[in-house]
Formats: sequence, C-alpha cells, structure tokens
Amino acid sequence: MQRQTQHWNQTKERGGLGLLTLVLYFYRLGGRWLCKAILYFIIVWYWLFAVTAREASLTYLRQLHDFAGQQSSSPFSATPTWIHSYQHFMQFGLSILDKMEGWLGHIPEQQLQLFGHEHFQQAYQKGTLLVVSHFGNIELLRAIKAEHPQKINVLVYQKHATQFNAFLKKLNDQVDVNLISVDELGLETAILLEDKMQQGEWVIVAADRAPVHSDRVQHIEFLGNDAVWPQGAWILANLLKVPVLAVFCYRERQQLQVHIHKLADVVNLPRQTRQHAIQEITTQYVHLLEQHCLRAPYQWFNFYHFWTK
Repeated sequence: MQRQTQHWNQTKERGGLGLLTLVLYFYRLGGRWLCKAILYFIIVWYWLFAVTAREASLTYLRQLHDFAGQQSSSPFSATPTWIHSYQHFMQFGLSILDKMEGWLGHIPEQQLQLFGHEHFQQAYQKGTLLVVSHFGNIELLRAIKAEHPQKINVLVYQKHATQFNAFLKKLNDQVDVNLISVDELGLETAILLEDKMQQGEWVIVAADRAPVHSDRVQHIEFLGNDAVWPQGAWILANLLKVPVLAVFCYRERQQLQVHIHKLADVVNLPRQTRQHAIQEITTQYVHLLEQHCLRAPYQWFNFYHFWTK
C-alpha cells in the first residue's frame, strides 16, 4: 500500500511545467493546428522514454478490456497492445491542449455537451464540494461558469502547487481559481475551507490517488482488481456538510462532454459506522469512474501502477 502511494508521488512527471510552457509557446505562435502537429513528436518521445508510465498505461487498458469483457461491452475489439498505449498517451497530449484552451477561456459553453447541468444550476453561489479524478479535463468547467461569477478553490498536492500557480498566471492573469496546497485532507483543511463555503464558493478535490503521508485509505475493487482509494474527500464532505457532486469532463469522439452526478446532499459519517459509510460512498464514486472509463477508455490519466496486485 505504501509502495503504491510513494510511486505516484515520486514518479518524475514529464508532463509537468516544462511541457505545459512549451505547448503554450507553440499555441500562441500558431494556434491549435501547430500544437497538434508538434504534440505528435513530443508524445512519441514521452511514450518511448517514460517506461513506467507506458507499462502502467497498458496494464490499465488491458484491465479495462478484461473488466468490460465480463459485461460484453468492451471498447476494444481485442486485447490492447502497445499501439493502444500510444493512443492513450496521444489523448493525454491532446488533453494538455484542451487544458490550455480552457484556462485561456477559448472554449465557449456552447461547445459543451452537458449531462446533469441542473445540479450545477442549483449549486451556483452555494458552497459545494466537487469530487473529480485524473480523468479528462476538469478545466472545461471554466467554460460552463464563464457567464457566472462563481469562485472555485482547487485542493492540490503541495509539491506541484507553486509551479502550476505560476503557470496559470502566464496563461491568464485574471484566472479566478484559487489553488490551495495540502498534503492531507482533514480537520485543518476543513477549517480553512469553511469560510469559503459560507461565502458560496466551490471546492474541487480529486478522489483517485491515495494520500502522500496518511493511512486514511480504503481497499475497493476497480475494474475487477483491488486498489487503494483515499478517504480524504469524504471526511472533508462530512466536516463541511455541503452538497457533493462528482464531475467528469472529457472528449468523446471529438465532442466535449461534462457529466455532473449528485453523490449526496450531505455526507454523514457516524462514528459507530464510519468505515462502512466511507466504503459505501467511495464504492459509489468508483462505480461512476468505471462507467466513464468504459465510455472513454483513453481519458483516465493515472500513469503509474494503480492496483495493489
């Protein structure tokens, strides 16, 4: 369990600030067309030399294929090969480009296909916790709220917060997103966020990577095999007592889609049955993630060995 947590944290991120800065330069030089052409060469290099990420990609795709085959709904006609892994990496590269356009404000809301938008409409100017994953592009939310004065706070791992904050300022010095650095989600974080919730702000937290320095995790099957999931998002929801939405934003067949699911009006974790309650809501979230992996298999970007086995 500890080995898995350290693995994603210590893996060198070749898709970090340097790559983002490079893509931004070419985007400003020649727009999306030039970026797509150059990305093919960048992704080839990334795919060739990021050995661990490449192996993890293929493991995920084959795990998804086996899981989907049990339901007679596999997105692949045969067992995925290294070619599928390369396609997975290419979609990651295109997601960086979409990320760029999202932060620049170049994606209008009219381009998005929305599912469950009524949940967002009910949440505007109200304290809400948005649970996300390393799936697709959560930056597409910026297009949805472009015509609404909604403040957003994003909880990020401290190691990457400062660099990414600086990069956002390069993209757009008017960015209205506040990045909050945390190593662990708990009482101190809840106190920090309580005032923001009372002012009707949103908080975004990822729920698909185990915490760096904590044993607050759950073992739940994902795509047919045991995996470790963090408890932090649900502990935070229990402390804040606000509605919880699960949000997935991604491309499917060139269509930008945003899926909003209501997980709970309020999360309650009774002391006597806390572990069971966390298990239930985490399982609910994991099942949603599985559904979206089946819909868009190349959009899950956890390029490290995810499963415990």
